[in-house]
Amino acid sequence: MMKKFYLMAMAALFCTAAIAQIPVTFRVDMSDQDVSPDGVHLAGNWQAAAGLPEDWQPGQSEMTSVGDGIYEYEASLPPGAYQYKYVNGNDWGPDEAVPGDVAADGNRFFAVTVDGHQLDGLTLPAVKFGEAAPEGMGYARLQVDMANEEVSEAGVHIAGDVFEQEWTPAYGTCVNTSGTFWTYIAYNVPGDYIYKYINGDDWGLNEWPAGGGPDECTDGSNRTLALTIDGVVSPAFCYNTCETCSDPNVVLTVDMSNVDNDNGGYVAGEFNGFSGQPMADNGDGTYSIGLFLSPDSTYEFKFQNGPGGWEGVPVACQAENSDNRVFTVPGDLEEGEQFEFSACINQCSEECVPEPDPANVTFRVDMNEEDVSAEGVFIIGTFTDPVWQDGAVELTDGDSDGIYEVTVEISGAADFLYKYVNGDVSEPTNEEFNGFPEQLSCNVTNNFGGWNRFHTRSGEDEVLPVVPFAACGPLSTNNVELGAVNIYPNPSFGSTFVEIENPNGYNLRMNIMDITGKIVRENILVNTGRKEINTSNFAPGLYLLNVTNERSERAVYKLMVR
Repeated sequence: MMKKFYLMAMAALFCTAAIAQIPVTFRVDMSDQDVSPDGVHLAGNWQAAAGLPEDWQPGQSEMTSVGDGIYEYEASLPPGAYQYKYVNGNDWGPDEAVPGDVAADGNRFFAVTVDGHQLDGLTLPAVKFGEAAPEGMGYARLQVDMANEEVSEAGVHIAGDVFEQEWTPAYGTCVNTSGTFWTYIAYNVPGDYIYKYINGDDWGLNEWPAGGGPDECTDGSNRTLALTIDGVVSPAFCYNTCETCSDPNVVLTVDMSNVDNDNGGYVAGEFNGFSGQPMADNGDGTYSIGLFLSPDSTYEFKFQNGPGGWEGVPVACQAENSDNRVFTVPGDLEEGEQFEFSACINQCSEECVPEPDPANVTFRVDMNEEDVSAEGVFIIGTFTDPVWQDGAVELTDGDSDGIYEVTVEISGAADFLYKYVNGDVSEPTNEEFNGFPEQLSCNVTNNFGGWNRFHTRSGEDEVLPVVPFAACGPLSTNNVELGAVNIYPNPSFGSTFVEIENPNGYNLRMNIMDITGKIVRENILVNTGRKEINTSNFAPGLYLLNVTNERSERAVYKLMVR
């Protein structure tokens, strides 16, 4: 499993201490878990630095039980910033889902420096597996924006009474988590605390060195924190101020009036390492967040119903080759001007529209060309509760004709994704389309190297057509050799050009289908050269360009219309 990570830019400090190795003890509380017979492990981008063969390999680092459900692992690390997560087992799959408030790139994180930890090392708190904090403690995500500062070569630190080594600047090493934001995760029992940031690692470099900080966020010359058992995320105020460094240039808003929502709105995307950030409650069922993002840049993201409650983005508004939403920050924003993006969670429209009535959908898959597993045939998808593998539904073949089917009452969003599985649903190799090299006309990417089927409910009972397992239909799925193919612009805003090299001189014709399978434009001659496609009368959404030759070989391409 690939993991993204940051390395903190403290070059001078780390260079001077290149040979130092800091003992770090990782601790996790498994008292609420059924511990795997394979043991408890952890993985991260620290493993190679600790002398292990490779980073992000859970099987390399087994933890030891020290009693009361606590497991430990000790490693010696050079100074730096690191990410990690715990695994209830020895391979990816049973790894913890780290809550977004304490995560960077979906992982836990920490940093060590020589001055802060050379005497007794660093022992990480025994957080509960998959949760934000240790038993009986709250967490505080403390973050500061250094946009207006020249960051010290020693990095950014924090001092206060909010963690064990009180008022020791060199101990509280912050991590550069995103852009100009520096972050520290503190744990303690609920209560009132004070702290401040240091641009460096010692006193004299701290905020408000002469005292008298602003009343809005300080008590004297220290910032204040009211820590609760549910945790706190501090605003990313500008260093040495109680205000943000500048007004956000991007505002994202999600309408959540169509879902049960007790945990607030969150957003996760490329701008925060896909770690969920809480959004402000507007009081009308919508939530908003302001971001500081680079002009003329494109970002993929998703909204969340509470931390970790990922939305299912409809195919019609997914980014190309992805199951995420996408937006581009204009490059011509005037000073003080904001780019705004609004959408209903699980929908493409800005405001939530009524969802179709609950109704029965009958799924049917032809298994005659497959060796059917003794464990059965299943369907998984976004329509089950819980979603995907944990909510798998078994299909049956009552008349032994090789056609397996099941009827499921589905409510909620109109658009959903699904796929069939031949055997144990926990084994990805049993899923249809697993390992397929490219998209077919009946599926879309799952963004992890595989493909899912898709459907839009009508709100009435439906019986879906029989489809072969891992295929769209009885026609050949052989790909026609077209040479270079260019489709631009994509997304289309009224007109798109299709260029096909066609080195073999095939007679090529193209049909354009919407995601329901309805043909909206057919029999378009596209042998060679550039063909203009007028999309001005197409409804916004995803369309499939099916190119075929005289031998019924085909290639399928995706076109998004805005």
